[in-house]
Amino acid sequence: MNKLEANVSLFMITFFAAIQYAFLAGVPASVSHFAFLTITNLIGFLIALCFFFGETFRIDKKQIGQSILLAAELIAVNACMLSGTSGTAATVSACVMSAYFVFVPLLGFLVFREKPDKRTFPGIAIVLVGLFLMMNGDVAGLLNKNIFYLILTDLFFALYILTLGKLSASSNPSILAMGQMFFSALFSFVIWAVQSAFFGGSFQLPKDPAFWSGVIYISFFIRGLYGIVQIYALRYVSPLNTSLIFSTEIVMTMLMSPVLVILFGTEPEVITPVRAVGALLMVAGILAADSSVYETIGRRLAHGKK
Repeated sequence: MNKLEANVSLFMITFFAAIQYAFLAGVPASVSHFAFLTITNLIGFLIALCFFFGETFRIDKKQIGQSILLAAELIAVNACMLSGTSGTAATVSACVMSAYFVFVPLLGFLVFREKPDKRTFPGIAIVLVGLFLMMNGDVAGLLNKNIFYLILTDLFFALYILTLGKLSASSNPSILAMGQMFFSALFSFVIWAVQSAFFGGSFQLPKDPAFWSGVIYISFFIRGLYGIVQIYALRYVSPLNTSLIFSTEIVMTMLMSPVLVILFGTEPEVITPVRAVGALLMVAGILAADSSVYETIGRRLAHGKK
C-alpha cells in the first residue's frame, strides 16, 4: 500500500462509516450497549482471524499491551457513540462526529508533545465553516445530552487516532487489528456481565431484527473491514489528515439519504444550496490542511522557475 492507495482506502471505509448511524439509531434502548459491543467485536475478531491467522504466531507481550490500550480507547469511543446516536438523526450524528479532528492537534500536543503544523489550522477553520453550513446554522438545536455524548466520542476517537498512528508505524497492523477487537469483546463482556448482575438488565441477546441488522452491518463493515484498513492506512497518512478525510462522513451521509430512506425509513435529507456550499468547503478544507498539497505546489513552483 502506498500513500495514494491509503487515502483511497480511507475514503472507502468513510463511506461505510457514514451509513452506520442508521443502524446504530435502530438498536433498541433496552439492549445494553456493552452487549452490542461484545457481539460485534467478537464477530469482527473472528473475521480478521480468518484472514490473518498466521500472524497470531508472531504475537509478543508488547503488542498485547498495545492492543489492550487501543481496546480501552475503542470501548470509550463506542459506548459514547451508542449513547449519542440513540434516537438522533443520522445526519446530525455524522455532523457532530465529523468534528473530532479539531481535537487532534490539541491532544497531539498535550499527550504526545507534537508541535502542530500551523498550516493545518486554516484548513480546520474552513472545514468547521463547511460543517456549520451543512447543519444549516442550527447550533442551538444540537445542545442536548445526546450531542454531549457525541462530543465525548470525538474526544476519545481523536485520542485513538493519535495512539493508533504512533503504534501502527512500529507494530504488526494485523495483530493490532485482531488484538483490539479481541480485548474490546472481552472487556465489553465483563462490563455487560457486571452491569446485568449489579445494575439490572438482561444478560441475553435480544431477537429484535433491528438489533441483529445492526450487528451484521457493524461487525462486517466497521469492526472487520474498517478496523483492518484503518490500521494499515495510518502507516502512510498522518493522524490529522486521516481525521479530515473521516470528517467527510457528513457529506456521504447526506448524499446517501435517499437510499437510507428507502431501506430504513429514515428522515429524508434536503440538499439545499447552503449545504452544497458547505460540502464544497469541507473538501477545500481537507486539501488546505494536507501538508502534502503545499509540498506538491512548492515542488511544481520550484520546477517551473528552473
